[in-house]
Amino acid sequence: MSKFLFSCCVFILLVAPTLVVGECTCDTEDEERNKSEALKYKLTAIASILIAGAIGVCLPIAGRAIPSLRPEKDIFFIIKAFAAGVILSTGFIHVLPDAFENLTSPCLNKNPWDKFPFTGFVAMMAAIGTLMVDAFATSYYQKSNLRMAEANKGDEEKSVDENGSRVHVHTHATHGHAHGSVSLDQADTQLLRHRVISQVLELGIVVHSVIIGISLGTSESPKTIKPLVAALTFHQFFEGMGLGGCISQAKFKGGAVAIMVLFFSLTTPVGIGIGIGISNVYDENSPTALIVEGVFNAASAGILIYMSLVDLLAADFMNPKMQTNLRLQIWSNISLLLGAGSPTLVVGECTCDTEDEERNKSEALKYKLAAIASILIAGAIGVCLPIAGRAIPSLRLEKDIFFIIKGFAAGVILSTGFIHVLPDAFESLTSPCLNENTWGKFPFTGFVAMMAAIGTLMVDAFATSYYQKSNLRMAEANKGDEEKNVDENGSRVHVHTHATHGHAHGSVSLDQADTQLLRHRVISQVLELGIVVHSVIIGISLGASESPKTIKPLVAALTFHQFFEGMGLGGCISQAKFKGGAVAIMVL
Repeated sequence: MSKFLFSCCVFILLVAPTLVVGECTCDTEDEERNKSEALKYKLTAIASILIAGAIGVCLPIAGRAIPSLRPEKDIFFIIKAFAAGVILSTGFIHVLPDAFENLTSPCLNKNPWDKFPFTGFVAMMAAIGTLMVDAFATSYYQKSNLRMAEANKGDEEKSVDENGSRVHVHTHATHGHAHGSVSLDQADTQLLRHRVISQVLELGIVVHSVIIGISLGTSESPKTIKPLVAALTFHQFFEGMGLGGCISQAKFKGGAVAIMVLFFSLTTPVGIGIGIGISNVYDENSPTALIVEGVFNAASAGILIYMSLVDLLAADFMNPKMQTNLRLQIWSNISLLLGAGSPTLVVGECTCDTEDEERNKSEALKYKLAAIASILIAGAIGVCLPIAGRAIPSLRLEKDIFFIIKGFAAGVILSTGFIHVLPDAFESLTSPCLNENTWGKFPFTGFVAMMAAIGTLMVDAFATSYYQKSNLRMAEANKGDEEKNVDENGSRVHVHTHATHGHAHGSVSLDQADTQLLRHRVISQVLELGIVVHSVIIGISLGASESPKTIKPLVAALTFHQFFEGMGLGGCISQAKFKGGAVAIMVL
């Protein structure tokens, strides 16, 4: 994995600058250009970003020697949440809007760049690719460690046999004890996850850092560079904090830590240096430059959004330490919001004609009625199939086909967000019909999408914590009633309940099955809320249209989406094992 990361970084550093040179067909913006003054700011940027990045990434690593900054302390979670908020904001508010601007530029040929939402597609594929690398790398490391453990066990048994005696081999499994078998315990599994996360996160940050470095290095406008120095120094410091926290938890050896720290610290300054070198031949408005920069920005946005939400925030916010500590939850959420909001600080009447469309109310109404019927039927079948699957052996939850179908449905939902909804939102909130003073000065689309993602995470975490505590209180009340009844009969029994890992005598705890059931219930309700909001908006848009040409293709597309979104939601409802009434309400 380290060799792969190294190769990718070298490729980006060496090849990217050669791709961003081309002839421009658009006029450049009027800027006050001053090469000598701009160079001073660039050199200042190199120094400040290098120092800030190095300090940021090294602080959590050095924190092993500082008791208050160790990974098990509350302050570590709070700082890491702030840093994850900065990384999430980088993806949603800075990188993704830039990618949309690049790939929808008037300098590009309308065919194909205006016909397909490439930005959302590239970001989505990068997020999916990150998930695949994440999953396959974790699986590979686990299997490698298991093979090593089995080989060590075989050598141990062989040496015992040679001495004329035999001992009983005893290894600890994740939940209990396994005799004569080899398994990774929870600590080893967590360590492997942290190692994979730190390497994939660094790759995403490196891609973004090189591109932003080249952009700054090629600029010759002091007015453009001056505010970027402070902004990028801030970003680099807190991105370093987030990455350093992951590296600290991964417990790499000294050499690997040094390589990762150097790569992170040097990428943006090296990018600026490359930009300075090619500034005479680089044209930021050339089609090639726009395409390469846009694709790299979209890809890095997808990686950063996935990593910050899934591997940094969700992993910490669902951690038992945080789930059982309300004060830590509140402070971590505040820290996350501050981290996500802080980068945003560094960044009339409609005068547009409507598009010429063939309007036909009566014909449009026919398509609308057909859409209502087909979407209703498709949605009902889609959401009911996994639920009814409990009675069909081949579609039961434990079967492989269930995971495959659910994976496809999740892909459809992800595609809906990245390829359909997000580009439409960017188009709406950057429309020339809007007042440029308000809507043209701030990336509202990325900000709203980011806040919605953070809000969903918070609801998810708090709801899970609430349900767990409620179930624990009920279990404790039932235990108290049981003990009271025993006392009234003149005898006393020993209360024995199973904890998640081992046994707890006289205490009450939720086992793993109960915890998983609670998670499925929260996920299904939050997912339905997101789908409902999107469905209402798209339904109103379709219903308000009077153009048969607009409505006709939407009928098939929305029917397809509704069916597979229903499949995904139905799978979650099926796993949640709600009662009949609750299932009926959610399906309706």
